[in-house]
Amino acid sequence: MKLRVKEYVVLAVALAAVVFAFVFAFNGSSAGSDFVEKKSVPAEAVPASVFGEGESGGVELPPELSLKTEISLAGEPSAIDLSVPTAEPVVPASSSVKPAPALTVVPVKAPRPAMKNFSCAGQICIDAETGKILSGRNANVRHPPASVTKLMTIFLVLDAVKAGKIELSTPVKASRRAQNMGGTQVHLAAGEVNSVDDLLYALMLQSANDAAVALAEKVSGSVEDFVVAMNAKARELGLNNTKFSTPHGLPVSKKERAAGKLPDMTSAADLAELSRALIKTHPSVFRYSAAKTKMFRELSVDRKPLPMGNHNTLLRLFPGCDGLKTGWTNAGASIVTTASRGNRRVIAVVLGGIVPGAQKGSVDAKTSQRERNQRAAELMFEGLKKLDALKYEPTPELP
Repeated sequence: MKLRVKEYVVLAVALAAVVFAFVFAFNGSSAGSDFVEKKSVPAEAVPASVFGEGESGGVELPPELSLKTEISLAGEPSAIDLSVPTAEPVVPASSSVKPAPALTVVPVKAPRPAMKNFSCAGQICIDAETGKILSGRNANVRHPPASVTKLMTIFLVLDAVKAGKIELSTPVKASRRAQNMGGTQVHLAAGEVNSVDDLLYALMLQSANDAAVALAEKVSGSVEDFVVAMNAKARELGLNNTKFSTPHGLPVSKKERAAGKLPDMTSAADLAELSRALIKTHPSVFRYSAAKTKMFRELSVDRKPLPMGNHNTLLRLFPGCDGLKTGWTNAGASIVTTASRGNRRVIAVVLGGIVPGAQKGSVDAKTSQRERNQRAAELMFEGLKKLDALKYEPTPELP
């Protein structure tokens, strides 16, 4: 009798082993095919019933895949759960989800307001992403932009690079016309050769007028044809208050004015939209506008290298500022500047800013430029505040 009971036990164990093997084989093939099938279905197409109540991505298997087998040993039922465990969702390594911006740990202080006797032709601040106006005053008043004109110059040069007409390494030979340009320059000599890349640094840091002429002639063949392209681009962007006469922004001479040539004219609103389009189309512009210093003719063997410092002091004074361009003539001090915090970006424009000089009718150049920067800092600060971005650390500088 005892021998017979042992036989039953051995038989039951053998039967259980057979059932286990069958179940595992069935379960593995079904679950595997189900995973492959679901993996190919877009997330939004998966029925809501597939996901368990209150779960964050765990998958609840249908009843037919939750397998249980009851085996009776010595008269006692025992339930063995063979259901496939749920898996955590896997985020692909190439996921484009941006990391959350870091919160600032240092209180953000408002910049000092510009002096009360500072005035400007127009000003504006916009959200760089949407173009929404965050603040503005006389934003559509037309006024000479001075060297801020060079934003359109770099736009067309980078357009030519993008189109494959030239490369950043393309050599550019300076003409006699470039050599004879006045104002701020890098003192190009006729016949001197520099790369497009080096001349773009000279254009944006040194605000070199001779570099602007050399680049214009390289891209379009002549300064006049380049100006035609500048105005065509302005119309394409809908800049209705803008008309360019030069690639550099210098005032026209009395002789040129008598011949019918007018100075470059634009508005604060048009400059903001131009800058917004430039940033979106050519984010590589920050390579030049955010650079604080650069050596021109760094590898030259026959010309003395020229150290260049960015005229935009807000790069050092306003956290998160990485551009764009300053300008100054007897028409006043202008600037287009931009800053970002927590992945939000603003663009601020101050056009034709002046502080009266000691003599009646004169302009204090140095003070006008300094207070222009203060007004731009005010505009950026208030703009970032409206976007609720001041609670974040400045966005890391672009390479």
